Amino acid sequence: MLKKNLVRSSCLIFCICLNANTFSEDSYLMLSSDAFNRGDFAAAKDGYLTLYERTKNISYAKEAAISAANMGDLETASKLALIYQNTTKNTNDLSTNKILVDTYMKMGDIKKAISLLENIKKQEDSLPVKNVLGTLYLSEKEFDKAFLLLDSYYNQTHDEEALGKLLMIYFTKNNSNTGLSLLKSHLQEYGCSDQLCQKSIDIFARLNDMNDAQKIFQNIYDKSPTVENARYLIWILASQKKYKQAQDIAQKFPLNRHLLLELYVVQKNFAAASKQAGLIYQERQNPKYLGLEAIYLFESLQHPQINQIKRIVKKLETSIKERKEEIRSIKENLNSQDAFFYNFLGYMLIDYDIDIKKGIDYVKVALEIDPSSISYVDSLAWGYYKLGKCAEAKKIFATIPDDQIRAEPELNSHFQSIQSCQK
Repeated sequence: MLKKNLVRSSCLIFCICLNANTFSEDSYLMLSSDAFNRGDFAAAKDGYLTLYERTKNISYAKEAAISAANMGDLETASKLALIYQNTTKNTNDLSTNKILVDTYMKMGDIKKAISLLENIKKQEDSLPVKNVLGTLYLSEKEFDKAFLLLDSYYNQTHDEEALGKLLMIYFTKNNSNTGLSLLKSHLQEYGCSDQLCQKSIDIFARLNDMNDAQKIFQNIYDKSPTVENARYLIWILASQKKYKQAQDIAQKFPLNRHLLLELYVVQKNFAAASKQAGLIYQERQNPKYLGLEAIYLFESLQHPQINQIKRIVKKLETSIKERKEEIRSIKENLNSQDAFFYNFLGYMLIDYDIDIKKGIDYVKVALEIDPSSISYVDSLAWGYYKLGKCAEAKKIFATIPDDQIRAEPELNSHFQSIQSCQK
């Protein structure tokens, strides 16, 4: 089919080129229509614009507007849509009005978009119109209007995004019980995507209904015993401290060590978590798990000795080195996980007086990735304090809000030390 389309287009272009000094409306129309049908909206727009400029037939301006909208050029599309409506005096044209709605939404003029969509709905009471108009009502906090449309849309599609909007309305209007009932019904009937499953568990936890959550996710797991469904059920069981049941499920997936790793972390069994992370690293050679092996090992130590700390530091340095090579090969940027490792390593080098200047360099990398992290700011200030640079330490630490300092014992301890620094 693609070959035939290309041949057909080539023939049309060839015919037009043969008659380059003459304008053929039929040829341009065929070429533009063919380009639109093939999804080449840029060529279709250019063709219809040429037709409009040459013939002044306003219907070609409309087709050019539709083509421009399909290629994401809303600026051109809206200008042409307005030209069409002003020329024809037809402000009820569906195609051009939909373009104008998209334009108003992009500009943030929600009230204009709503007004126009209300008129569109009188002509076309379709599911997409209900969804968009309901969503706009919701953004304007017109909850009753939003609910009527979104409920109708959800009942016909069982769309998860629409479900989320309905739940927002129920919870905002303090009708949590009805919202929770709707959520349970959806999960039992249709299951959930990863995003909805995680969101649902958060809702169950917030509303203190983990017993029902366990029943529902047990049913989801029984219907489809996948690793992901096992993970959700394990989270729920672990939150209720039903570790034996959770471990029984995790051990049904011996080739997926992540389930046991997460379970050990939830139980704060960091020695087992460190061993599990090490096994995953050996299998996959993913530097992230070498870093986690080191961190969980540190967390498992009651009174770490300096030789143990140095072994942990070496693992973290190897993890970061391997991650740098991985980033170069896949052309990726450092992420928040990397920032966590850089700060953890940097803080250990600083706090245990192993190599304070090197530790500061690691912490600075973490702050480049996430400059808003209070933990990383604290690490940097602590590094300068350890170097005896009191003024610099105080200046950096002063950026941490007082309420955060009061709320966290370690921050408060560092604050006292830094404030008393007189060097």
